[in-house]
Amino acid sequence: MTRILIADGNRLFREKMKQIIADNFDSLLTSEASNGHEVLDELTRHAFDLLILDLELLDGNGFNVLKKIMVITPDIPVLIISMFPVEQYEESVFRAGAYGYVSKVNLAKELIVALQKIFRGQKYFSSRSTITSRGESSLSAWK
Repeated sequence: MTRILIADGNRLFREKMKQIIADNFDSLLTSEASNGHEVLDELTRHAFDLLILDLELLDGNGFNVLKKIMVITPDIPVLIISMFPVEQYEESVFRAGAYGYVSKVNLAKELIVALQKIFRGQKYFSSRSTITSRGESSLSAWK
């Protein structure tokens, strides 16, 4: 069974994501976290196959949590979700180790496609992405 940890400060949004996932995938078990402390605690106590992480958590910046996750469990695929436009943070989160970035504005359409790609071991690049499938940015060079 595939285990997914959903980390978002908004309980209703976590419920919405769980419903989208349940309606489109079989044999998935979801757990929840609302803040960075809970995310890190869950990742140290349980093995997950995927983390869906909001950039705005209740106790701080999800980007900082992402950096910590990459030290603690560097092999876990992380899908970032955010209200921020793709162009604002996508390149930074990919550099930090994320597998994808989905805007909450397009969540229902993009979440399923992103999960399918990540489950196949691929990174997800939204249609508004400035990053190519090879991980290159059309705006600036990767460092």
